[in-house]
Amino acid sequence: MPSSDERPRAALPWIIGLILIGAAALNPLDFITSASEYDRATSSTGVQTLLKLVLAGAASLIGAAGLLLSPLTRRLLNSVPGAGLLALGGVFCLTSFFSAPSVRLIGIASALIYMGYLLFITTALATLGVKRVMICLVVGTSFYLLFTWGLLILIPEKGMFIEYISATDTVTRMGGTGHPNLIAKAAVMTGLMGLAFMTGRSDDPAPPDLSEAGPEPGQGKDPLAVATLGPWWRIIWSGVVLVAAATTLATISRTAILAGIAAAGMMLINRIYGRGGLVIAITSVASLSLLIVAVSLWTGEGPFSESAVSVVTKSGDVEELTSLTGRTVIWKEAIGLIAERPLTGWGLDSAATIMSREATGTHNLLLHVSFSAGLIAGGLMFGLLTWSLLFGVTSQYEWIRGVMVFILISGLVEDTILESFPTMLTLLWIVGLLAPILAYPRNPIEAL
Repeated sequence: MPSSDERPRAALPWIIGLILIGAAALNPLDFITSASEYDRATSSTGVQTLLKLVLAGAASLIGAAGLLLSPLTRRLLNSVPGAGLLALGGVFCLTSFFSAPSVRLIGIASALIYMGYLLFITTALATLGVKRVMICLVVGTSFYLLFTWGLLILIPEKGMFIEYISATDTVTRMGGTGHPNLIAKAAVMTGLMGLAFMTGRSDDPAPPDLSEAGPEPGQGKDPLAVATLGPWWRIIWSGVVLVAAATTLATISRTAILAGIAAAGMMLINRIYGRGGLVIAITSVASLSLLIVAVSLWTGEGPFSESAVSVVTKSGDVEELTSLTGRTVIWKEAIGLIAERPLTGWGLDSAATIMSREATGTHNLLLHVSFSAGLIAGGLMFGLLTWSLLFGVTSQYEWIRGVMVFILISGLVEDTILESFPTMLTLLWIVGLLAPILAYPRNPIEAL
């Protein structure tokens, strides 16, 4: 029988997995049906917020234990991206004490939650490995998406999001469990990871570990390979991709759709140099041509006429595209507010309170971080995004390319990551930054 010391160790992976699934399913949950109900994620005292706090506390405890007891966790955090993530969290925590008085407590809580989840996801990566962490996140977010569909189908008045596109006109989008754009981002990332499980690298030989201490647990196979093969797995991941695609279309989120298409293209770029890639390229060109013809037939004019372009807008007004759905006005407001507090920012999770009601956020990732914690945090974030571009978009691993491309493109016009309660997107971004460390020896100098 296992000893009393072995039983907790055997149970730890299961506990970490359940917390990952719970965080992915619960953290994006926010019951709203219109923009007028949008508020700070940590401002509610409802049951879902309390459950999120309990999860954050459990994650923080495991993360702290991992930092103290796991050499691999410390090695991941001692890397360049790990140090950058820690430094960003340090600035969040320090500046949170100088947040705007009305949101100071919220800012402190959000900063601590970020640090807790950073330590937790690093410990999870060191304990479970890349593939199992990703599977847990996809399973949890799939539960969230299925719940969103159940709400829309069974209780339509609670599952729809009514968005005003003018003083009198509205558009109905999938909602209920969050803002449609947030639901769409979660759906696209879930679909991309489902695609990675079906098409990614599978157990290629890993670089040898030449350090004196020997190989890490799980080495001998490629620690970053995530493909999960077999007919039943293909059926499961195909279903995940189908649900994700349907959800994205139902939310009418153009940013998520465009960023998702670009990310999927980067994930499959290695397949372009063959018969399969030729089929994909021809199919893509043919689909785009059919879309242009359809728009032309629908409007009766050229594909790039004003009336044709208005088809892809919600309001039918071309100005909606030229102003990026009002984002240019929001950016101007955000920059003005950053200039008022350039060193400390206004606090994490404060935009919904400080900015105008119509804004609800900065709608740009760098502005989001600078608004929250000042220009020093913005500089650190710029460095992490540059690392994501240089080493993530060019990675040999499909899933890393997909994560980084989606976040970089979506981050141009959305906050995308670093939510008050981290969702799948933030956690996968951290995993994508840190996971490549697992593929190298513990002492690279000895490998030369």
